[in-house]
Amino acid sequence: MKFSIITIGSQGDTEPFIALGKRLQQNGHDVKIAAFRKFEAYIKSEGFDYAPLTGDAVEVIRLLIGEDVRPNEYFHNLSVLLNPIRDQFLADVFSACEGADAILYSILGSVAWHAADKLGIPCFRAFFCPADPTGDFPAMTAPILPLGAPYNRFTFRCGDILWTRSTRKLLNGWRRDMGLTPIRPFAFPYRTLHGRPVPTLYAYSPLVAPKPSGWDENLHLTGYWVREAKTDWQPDEALARFLASGPKPLYIGFGSMVGGSFQQVLDIVLESLRKTNQRAILSSGWGDLKEQQLPDTVHQVGFVPHSWLFERVAAVVHHGGAGTTAAGLRAGLPTIVVPFGGDQPYWGNRVHALGVGPMPIPRKKLTAQRLSDAILQAVGDETILKNAKRLGKRLREEDGVGNAVKIIEQELQSCSSCKAIKIGE
Repeated sequence: MKFSIITIGSQGDTEPFIALGKRLQQNGHDVKIAAFRKFEAYIKSEGFDYAPLTGDAVEVIRLLIGEDVRPNEYFHNLSVLLNPIRDQFLADVFSACEGADAILYSILGSVAWHAADKLGIPCFRAFFCPADPTGDFPAMTAPILPLGAPYNRFTFRCGDILWTRSTRKLLNGWRRDMGLTPIRPFAFPYRTLHGRPVPTLYAYSPLVAPKPSGWDENLHLTGYWVREAKTDWQPDEALARFLASGPKPLYIGFGSMVGGSFQQVLDIVLESLRKTNQRAILSSGWGDLKEQQLPDTVHQVGFVPHSWLFERVAAVVHHGGAGTTAAGLRAGLPTIVVPFGGDQPYWGNRVHALGVGPMPIPRKKLTAQRLSDAILQAVGDETILKNAKRLGKRLREEDGVGNAVKIIEQELQSCSSCKAIKIGE
């Protein structure tokens, strides 16, 4: 079969689809990945067909996740991002989906649902955080309030309405041009297609976030989508020397988070390290450190595989992105989350609830004292250390990618519109 994958976002939104695509290829399928130009060389180097998407990965992160983006700001910013490039972006999405037997898409790639509608082919939602209604907790960008299940379900309904209100203005003209029925006000059609529920693959572990009450059987928690570690990766001389020169350092990285407060965050981090007498590896992905004078106890790195690096650090401090959270937990490491926005507060709260890290520190409440206290707790609390090690072992025993591929193939076998398609061809 031919699969088209539509992924929009950062490196962390692309990497799990690389893992999934590799396993689909192993099962005899053809895989095309559509993403921003920033990821073209990477996707091609991994052996996939690439389809370009118009847009800017940095702007997507800044405007849709950024520092404490509120729900109303999120949908306004979505329009700001899409309006100037709408026609080309939609044409790119449709072109990426043409010729496919099935489509998989991330949350921000949900526009591909319309292409599947037009092409008459099945699609799969592939999400990295809970996005379907439940009474167990509120929608990702909604305030966390102690108002119980009715409030929590209401936040998901509000999110559905806001999504439709924002996107129908951008997409209904496109749908008319394709001969499709426009999306009605207050409707949210994206959970069904061609008279069937859209199968949803949640690419995280039920050990970290159990399946919420009220979710149907078409919503699958597969486990994390992780690639097999490359055993031949070698550090440069400077990194190897730093790791060998003292006790295990902390890992500190905030992924693709951007904003005007970079220098303030860096100052807080360095002061916290001084106060706690900790060594650290700083990932340069979250800011430009080239002009910074770092102490000898702090080493900057560019790309280093988490699977390699996290075996050599004592704890991880990060923004709570789904991918980095997964990597730290799978490595059995105590985790400190400093959420900026989006789904990051949710993952920070899950880390704390599991007893594998301190309470998350929201970016706007981050101080050197709070971060210092969290560091000392993470590296010194025996219960946290034992819990993290135990959870890591269990997570490494899961095969999330294998589970996802099995579900995809089973769903396509049972899909009435796919009966003429033989899996593996």
